[in-house]
Amino acid sequence: MTCRFLSSALFAMTVGIVLMPASAQKAMPAGTTNLGTTPAVRVDLGPSDPAGVEFFEKKVRPVLVAYCYSCHSHSSKRALGSLFLDSRQGMMQGGQGGPALMPGDPDHSRLVEAVRYAQPELQMPPKSKLTESAVADLAAWVKIGAPWPKSTDPVPALSPAALLAEKQKRTHWAWQPVRSVVPPAVGRKGWPRNPIDQFILARLEKRHLKPNPYADRRTLLRRASFDLIGLPPTPEETEAFVADKSPNAWEKIVDRLLASPHYGERWGRYWLDIARYGEDQAHSFEPRLYPQGYRYRDWVAHALNADMPYDRFAKAQIAADVIAEPDAKDNLAALGFFAIGPVYYGDNKMFDQYDDRIDTLSRGFLGLTVACARCHDHKFDPITQKDYYGLAGIFASTSYIEVPVSSPGSNAKEGKSE
Repeated sequence: MTCRFLSSALFAMTVGIVLMPASAQKAMPAGTTNLGTTPAVRVDLGPSDPAGVEFFEKKVRPVLVAYCYSCHSHSSKRALGSLFLDSRQGMMQGGQGGPALMPGDPDHSRLVEAVRYAQPELQMPPKSKLTESAVADLAAWVKIGAPWPKSTDPVPALSPAALLAEKQKRTHWAWQPVRSVVPPAVGRKGWPRNPIDQFILARLEKRHLKPNPYADRRTLLRRASFDLIGLPPTPEETEAFVADKSPNAWEKIVDRLLASPHYGERWGRYWLDIARYGEDQAHSFEPRLYPQGYRYRDWVAHALNADMPYDRFAKAQIAADVIAEPDAKDNLAALGFFAIGPVYYGDNKMFDQYDDRIDTLSRGFLGLTVACARCHDHKFDPITQKDYYGLAGIFASTSYIEVPVSSPGSNAKEGKSE
């Protein structure tokens, strides 16, 4: 099943991180390696140094927009204290309390002093202190001369919903970078067999509970068989496992089950639910039939059985038709992820179809209900209407087509595919 659907724009999104302009790094004392440490030498990169501006745009401006612009910008109803923080000039001019910015001198800049919470009467944001990394970024930016883009136009403040979204990106656990965690200490030292067990046991001990006894071999095999292939073990398999006294008996069972074709069939069905898999639309006034839809189903099962890396599994379903790989043709059926979607009655401009694809993409790969932002900024997640229609624009630039496809090793035309 093939469908020329999406360009690489959907998955070629990258995030760049700028730690410090090179000129600033050269001026830092030996052994200083992070922005939380202020160099002993003043390094003024100038108001529009490219490297400094890039640091400002990625590390500083998002903090200002999320926590300062609602009260200190030209877009706010009334700038508190007559202080404007949406331009470098506004910061240096300051408000009723005097200049907020002294380029190159964070210790005497009221902006940095306020976010450090050094004085009880000068603490911003007023409700809660910024993260230590955000405070360090602001101080480092001031230290290198407070670089600012050449344009002096103030940046509008975000809407309340967008402001909430920006704050959640920096505070909610789900949006924090993955980090290494030391397994907790436990009382029953001999029970954990791997680091994950330590986390489980620690929670049990916290509630004064004990782990259940180990399962016997018959029970263990039955659980593994149902979990991995969805079928019970045969009596012969059970007796063989019970009688196997080798130290790797359990590993052999797991390897056998993972090698079974039933493994991909068993676990593929969960992904097919996410992909809202179906071979017809009998519920619709304008049904589109998918007689070749099984090709996508089979591709999913095969991908799991072949232990396909997750990044390739995701990319193939989003844009297999534009990925140049040796087995590219074999992965065209993966485009059924979008192709087998519903067609809506009266949806002449296909807005509902785009919405379905955005919803399927974001729920399936991001775990987010981006479709909630179709009519308004998301109420709870950091997703704006702008994000939604950015994705909608990509889908609107693609088309659904059906092309012939041949089975592996065959040149015969097998009919239409989606």
